Amino acid sequence: MGSRLRDTVRYLFELFCEVSPGDHVREPYIIRKYPESYKNEEELKNVPKFAFPCQLENSFVQHYSFVLTSVDSKYTFCFCRYDPKANTALVLLSHLPWHDQFYKLLNCIANLINGPEKGELTSLLEACRIRPPMPGHTLKVTYNAGQSVFSCQSPDNKLPSIPENCNLTEYFSAMDTKCMAGLWAALLHERRVAIVASKPSRLSACVQAA
Repeated sequence: MGSRLRDTVRYLFELFCEVSPGDHVREPYIIRKYPESYKNEEELKNVPKFAFPCQLENSFVQHYSFVLTSVDSKYTFCFCRYDPKANTALVLLSHLPWHDQFYKLLNCIANLINGPEKGELTSLLEACRIRPPMPGHTLKVTYNAGQSVFSCQSPDNKLPSIPENCNLTEYFSAMDTKCMAGLWAALLHERRVAIVASKPSRLSACVQAA
């Protein structure tokens, strides 16, 4: 079986969107997206459903992720930042499994949206939606009227470590050694494994780390 990752990645991210959870009348829906020309209707239909699979706790900001599979069995990684104050989720779609980098970018986007320079959002997204940096290189983008910088480095091939890797850190916080050993044994035997959690941030981190 071949890799589910794409051989060629044109952009750091494919799509940014802001998603509303909807209400008792309306299902979750996209409020805005960039670029506006993005036309993958299947992804646009599924993103709101997975961004809000259930009602989320509204007491703290959460980062979580999910994966969409294309008709050719390739993965699109979707990174979310839910803000209870805005009651929306900021979502980035990418062909790259770079969780820490995209959570960092989502924080930059949120700070810009909630600050006085929110009009610079499109400029930031335009500057970041370029070819991803090569291994050993760093992408740097200045925003917020020149007062802030977003930097993104291509991850190396080393094993992830704590606390640098957010998924692994959450995984070790959530599970004891007995659970880890049982999960690892089940995966080695190619069994179907169901992981449950009360928060999507913890659930997605444990799934990705495992």
